[in-house]
Amino acid sequence: GFSTALIRTLVGGGHAAVEEVERVRDPFAGEVGTPPPDALSDDQQRALADIEGLAPGEGALLFGITGSGKTFVYLEAIRRGLAHGRGAIILVPEIGLTPQTVRRVRGMFGDDVAVLHSGLSDGERADAWRALRRGDRRVAVGARSAIFAPVVAPGVIVVDEEHEATYKNGESPRYHAREVAAVRARLEGARLVLGSATPSLESWSEAGPGKRLTLVSLPERAGAGMLPPVVLVDLRTAPKVPGSGAIPWSEELDGAVSRVLARGEQGMLLLNRRGFAAFLQCPDCGHVPECPSCSISLTVHQSPPALRCHYCAHEAPLAERCAACGHAVAQMRGIGTQQLERWLAERFPSARLARMDLDTTSTKWAHHQILGTVARREVDLLLGTQMIAKGLDFHGVTLV
Repeated sequence: GFSTALIRTLVGGGHAAVEEVERVRDPFAGEVGTPPPDALSDDQQRALADIEGLAPGEGALLFGITGSGKTFVYLEAIRRGLAHGRGAIILVPEIGLTPQTVRRVRGMFGDDVAVLHSGLSDGERADAWRALRRGDRRVAVGARSAIFAPVVAPGVIVVDEEHEATYKNGESPRYHAREVAAVRARLEGARLVLGSATPSLESWSEAGPGKRLTLVSLPERAGAGMLPPVVLVDLRTAPKVPGSGAIPWSEELDGAVSRVLARGEQGMLLLNRRGFAAFLQCPDCGHVPECPSCSISLTVHQSPPALRCHYCAHEAPLAERCAACGHAVAQMRGIGTQQLERWLAERFPSARLARMDLDTTSTKWAHHQILGTVARREVDLLLGTQMIAKGLDFHGVTLV
């Protein structure tokens, strides 16, 4: 509350001194952590003992069905490593998973956690990087690039959902975070834990007696939970809801969504294409507008209206006439998340919808905010691309 002039006077008279102090920007400060369970199950205890029995530099494939409690095995292994002065790295395949993972890790380790991913500002990442390098924080959580975090003396390196293709970096420098993790574990004497309910073929082939990875299994869901029934609907023969058009909306799915909404529960709808339609096609000559750089068809978007390339972000206006023959262009092929969202709004007008794809998560904290509304039961139906298919855990969701 003092003026700068008064401070300068005090400093000039030798009564005070000014020094610079680094202010650490922690975007997750104040984040309420999710406390760990009171005790591990017998299967979790056995899995933890197997991981503890690994020699420094060795790895394990933690093969646990969905909901078996793999995360809490990771956290307990990390906690024991921290007690012996060793740090830890936890990799998740998608930025959208980071808030959920951070809550769980903070629930056990508090402010000993630093977060590294591309959704943070340069300053926030730099602060986290320096805190890890100094040893002020000993647990790094993030997407694939966090494998390079300067954690002091890592004792455990976890690659969660190790089968995911997002661990492979598509541009220079080209690397696979899972393989980098294995090399770093050997170099630093850390234990490597690869976790998955559906392991990659590469990891599965290297797991077992006498092989590079020790196979550790969690065959049952934690807390006596049941695996969900899976219904396979053949869209070639299944009756569709009248008026659904290009959207493959079967009567069976329609009834399931209606029942979920009537019970006040939540559903998740995965569609692995963003935008409104897959491509635009001339009904006369069959011409499809393509990206001049990538030679792939341009995807139709409606908000805002445009044709976009999902590789290089090239954009073109929605043409009214075919560039090849001049015929009026009116045919859209395939569907995207924008079209599905419009259909759901018309079909279930009272349902609260949220869409999660690259278009809705381009701003900072968008992942955090959308998933937060789902966790708080402010959303009835979450629809999105593959980013909603990776290890999310919502107790209100009863239909996927």
